[in-house]
Amino acid sequence: MAHLRHLALRCKDMEHSREFYTTVIGLKFHDYRPSRQGLDLTDGVNNITLLQHPADAVRPKQEEGNEYIHFGMIVPDLAECWQRCRDWGAELSKGDVKDRTEIHDENEVPERSFKVLDPDGNVVDISDNREEWNAVTLPDEL
Repeated sequence: MAHLRHLALRCKDMEHSREFYTTVIGLKFHDYRPSRQGLDLTDGVNNITLLQHPADAVRPKQEEGNEYIHFGMIVPDLAECWQRCRDWGAELSKGDVKDRTEIHDENEVPERSFKVLDPDGNVVDISDNREEWNAVTLPDEL
């Protein structure tokens, strides 16, 4: 069986995206790539590489639901992550990753999960439910 261990994302502003993924989502910064045009983040099991998009590259913004990529993260505390998203000014997209409910009040933490857009418009599903996605096994410590 294969195991996903690496994901790379192109970023308009790699450092701004680093701040989002470390401060808001809770990944750890590992190191810069030798070229300094990329950096590595980790959750301790998976590597997420942020790559600086060339200055002249254009990637049109896509609406959520028609995005280039989206992926899910399981966090230890949904309410804390929700508040960090709000404090950071991240765009909160939907109030539930499965039902795709609208957010009516940003002061009210969604019950189960939510969708947030990273600085490049990539959709990140956030849940504290260890069984949010089918066939996923997590280490005991999250």
